[in-house]
Amino acid sequence: MSRKFLFICKAKNTERMTPVKLNVYISYVPDDRKAVEKLRDWLYPMRDEVNIWFNDPPKPPKPLPLPWELIASVLPIFNARDFRQDYARVDYRRKERAHIYLFMTSYKSLIDANIDNDISLAVSRRIEGDWLSPRIYPVILAPSLWKERSRLARFQPIGAKKTLVETKPEEEGYLEIAEQLSKVIKDMQRDLNEAKYARARIAGQPAPALPETSGAQPYLGGEEDLLEFRMPPQIYPPEWLGWMIILVLFFSFARGMQGDKDKVQLRQNFIETERPVWQEEYKREHPMVQPVGTVPLRPAE
Repeated sequence: MSRKFLFICKAKNTERMTPVKLNVYISYVPDDRKAVEKLRDWLYPMRDEVNIWFNDPPKPPKPLPLPWELIASVLPIFNARDFRQDYARVDYRRKERAHIYLFMTSYKSLIDANIDNDISLAVSRRIEGDWLSPRIYPVILAPSLWKERSRLARFQPIGAKKTLVETKPEEEGYLEIAEQLSKVIKDMQRDLNEAKYARARIAGQPAPALPETSGAQPYLGGEEDLLEFRMPPQIYPPEWLGWMIILVLFFSFARGMQGDKDKVQLRQNFIETERPVWQEEYKREHPMVQPVGTVPLRPAE
């Protein structure tokens, strides 16, 4: 076996055994956005081990300048693109490939339909007793009836025993969440790396360590491009260019209408003029037509 072949095989095995980067998805209501951003900052030192995801859609496109709005109403040559639908598809794929779900729980989240949908997705992926199933943790922001009214009541919350609002100083609460989550991440990363190694075993060996069953099928990498959202910059044409295009179109239209009027006027002038006086035909001295009363010549026999 050549050294080149061994080097290629080793490179492929090294690529397969890249450590699994965990995906943490934070579900929240818009009113709790500040708490989510603060938690993200506390988890930022773990950025090499985890991806911190939460719903952060791009803003709707700005309205076009007035001249371009007028042009777009007639000729849609330029329209600002709305990337929110593209982001929504990426956001849903992230939810499907998350390893840890953090639900920011407050009294407003108990009645939010989007939170309820996220809970349904997370619970549907979780299999009790399966060590590869995603983890679900409520993060209690403020006192509420979440134990009586929420579907998260059967899951152990992460963080201090008190809510973040009741914890003084508040940084102690975020520190407790970060420390507990760090331990969970290390345990899950070890288990997922073992699962990834078992699935990447060399073909030809006995029965695989992880048989394909109805158990949990966690995301082990390989679809990073589908989970990234890069919004291209929006390009807005200058307002003066729109007014210039409108002026050019206006003068072109006006010139075309003026040209049609001139043609109609010329046609009318030609019809209204008198018929031309035709000159009398020149009388020939030896006309080709025989005079009346002459006997026609007979052909020679």
